[in-house]
Amino acid sequence: MLGRKIIQIECVDSTNNYVAILLSEGKIKHGTVILADEQTNGRGQRGASWDSKAGENLIFSMFIDTAILSVKDQFFLTQIISLAVVNMLSKFGIEADIKWPNDIYIKGRKIGGILIENHIKGDFLNGSIIGIGLNINQIEFDNLNATSLKLEIGEFTPIQSVVFSLINEINVGWDLIQTNQFEKINDLYLSKLWLLNIEADFFDQTGEFRGCIIGVTSNGLLQVQKENALVKYDLKEITFKI
Repeated sequence: MLGRKIIQIECVDSTNNYVAILLSEGKIKHGTVILADEQTNGRGQRGASWDSKAGENLIFSMFIDTAILSVKDQFFLTQIISLAVVNMLSKFGIEADIKWPNDIYIKGRKIGGILIENHIKGDFLNGSIIGIGLNINQIEFDNLNATSLKLEIGEFTPIQSVVFSLINEINVGWDLIQTNQFEKINDLYLSKLWLLNIEADFFDQTGEFRGCIIGVTSNGLLQVQKENALVKYDLKEITFKI
């Protein structure tokens, strides 16, 4: 079971970096969680920084032995972790969406993000570091398009209660991977994918355009109907106009 061991630390540059160091030293086991009150150099997708006020938010990393997953199936890990966050938020009465590939949004405002760092050995994964940043009790974001659990429900939430709920949901998703229920994972992910089958504005290398997300490939490429063509995008190749 994932999450049986939780290590709490006060301050670190990045919880993902902390896990990576423990892993290199052989000092971390499958399912171990690292929680920090503060991180000074949090990272997000595309090399973006993740800023979080000390003690107010969830700063979470988990190590998972993902050797059962092939490289070609690694996006299913992204899907189950994104779904775990969305499903956890639903326990607090919040309906959230997944902005491809794994940002978590509520009514167009970002509440959290995920950074997964996979180690690869041959055709299979050789362990994964799952980093999750989630706004819990922070209410000011310096004009960023962001929200938090407190802003959404109007009350303080102990971070510990969020942690235990999140771990439970990650275990649900991990069970789906262990039992090879990949089609179910993909269907659940698409059911929560922000802007699916809705016309919206995007940017790519040609400039701004209006298109419609129609799905995601098995290896995680975003499928967008652009004029009369179906275009597949990888990270950094498309930007949402928000």
